[in-house]
Amino acid sequence: MKQSKECMEIGFIRARMLDDLADTSDEEIRNEYREAGQDMTVVAKQTHDALRDVVAASMRARLASAKAATKVSSASQPTNWVRPTMDRLKAIVSEAFVREPKVAMAFRDGKKQTDEDLATVYDDLVRMGVIKPEHHGD
Repeated sequence: MKQSKECMEIGFIRARMLDDLADTSDEEIRNEYREAGQDMTVVAKQTHDALRDVVAASMRARLASAKAATKVSSASQPTNWVRPTMDRLKAIVSEAFVREPKVAMAFRDGKKQTDEDLATVYDDLVRMGVIKPEHHGD
């Protein structure tokens, strides 16, 4: 898509402003705020609050997007798969955790997972697409 002339000009101005800011020392920035009669503590808090709000909004948007993608993904996944035997299920879940290091599971109070817990984990991993049930139907 072609950028409009106005967007390109704004991008150029934005880049020059960032260059100017990067070339300005901290002391020069403090002096500019003092000369303008502004309290640096107040400005720092306002900046912190504004950045926190932007980050929080971004995180909420990413979460909403991920939830929407999960709903679409789980809606397209069949929910009537047949679970393998418990021994095979344990091996499949273990292999999934080794193969996908970003996938993890926490134990409550350091207790061992029950067979029912592992079956639920298996179902969740299938829904997430980490495990494909058709690859190991027992």
